Amino acid sequence: MIANAWLFVPLILLSVILLVIIATGVSSSNSSCNSANIAVTSTADQKAMAKSIHDNLKNQTGFTEAGIAAYLGNSQVESSLNASAIQGGKSYDESKANDKSVAGYAFGFNQWDSGRRVNLLKEAQSQGKDWKDPSFQLDFALNHDGKDSEVLKQGLKMNSVEEATEFLRSKWERGGSGTTAQRTSYAKKWYQEFSSGSDSEATIASVDVASSSPAPAIGGCDTSTTKGTSGAPIKEIPSQYKDKISNQNFTATDSSNTYPFGECTWYTYNRMSELGHPVPNYLQNGGQWAQTAKAKGLTTSDKPSVGWAVSFQPGVAGAVAVYGHVAVVEAVSDDGKKFLVSEANVVDLGTGTVSFREITLGQGMTFIQGS
Repeated sequence: MIANAWLFVPLILLSVILLVIIATGVSSSNSSCNSANIAVTSTADQKAMAKSIHDNLKNQTGFTEAGIAAYLGNSQVESSLNASAIQGGKSYDESKANDKSVAGYAFGFNQWDSGRRVNLLKEAQSQGKDWKDPSFQLDFALNHDGKDSEVLKQGLKMNSVEEATEFLRSKWERGGSGTTAQRTSYAKKWYQEFSSGSDSEATIASVDVASSSPAPAIGGCDTSTTKGTSGAPIKEIPSQYKDKISNQNFTATDSSNTYPFGECTWYTYNRMSELGHPVPNYLQNGGQWAQTAKAKGLTTSDKPSVGWAVSFQPGVAGAVAVYGHVAVVEAVSDDGKKFLVSEANVVDLGTGTVSFREITLGQGMTFIQGS
């Protein structure tokens, strides 16, 4: 009996080997994204970060240029492609971060919040990674965000920039209502930057801003001709203010600027630098500048002063209801009740075009002195 049993050993070993090969093959076929192949560049340069994310995603099977651009457009709105971003410019709080009942305290590229934020932190800990590591965050988004990872992959395989952007906003981000035009504009920019015509089936549907109601600018103001107490935006300095502005170099740029091109934040950083009163990078969205600037030690006031930035809370003077707005005070009326601002992303969205408005002083406006 014992001697005869040895006749079966080779057959048993062969069966085990075949089962291992089959199991390995099944595992490989089901894995669409290899974590080991994700290596996102750690950089403060937004374009370099976007390029690194693009290249990593492009290496994955089935992802289109349109879908990748849609992911980048959504991520830019969520965090300005800053993996270390915490919602509202808040500092890290261990107890809050790990409490899934805490909302409005989102982290990372895609501003994971509540339970998804906690899962992000737990996964980082299990892998021995820093949650702020951009490579880890992209891996988490693709492979460890529960069912949402499959939703993300679905969006990344779409062939329409506009459809993919809205799909990811509504089904994956599940937030940002009213910011579709903003996200799509960014997505189109990244598509044009990286696609090089390589994805022939991808389409870019146009966004008719003029016919939208309302039509939010990208991080800026409503493009209606009049909003609340603010005058209509125009491209020329109003005649009554022309002789009050000595430095009229509104197109100057600063190479240290890390804000998204064409944004109100991007322009304000450039203009403040040109005026010799620079403000820091990473002050978050326009409506958050008052809080973050004060936290960084800058002087703030509720009265306008020439050469200061002005942060508008969401909905104030036409500011976008989600992100607020920021501009530069160019002149103040003699009675101090009105002031002229220069700003970008209010007309000709995303182009960096400068426009001017006379604003009536009111609630929800904070003035920031540069350093």
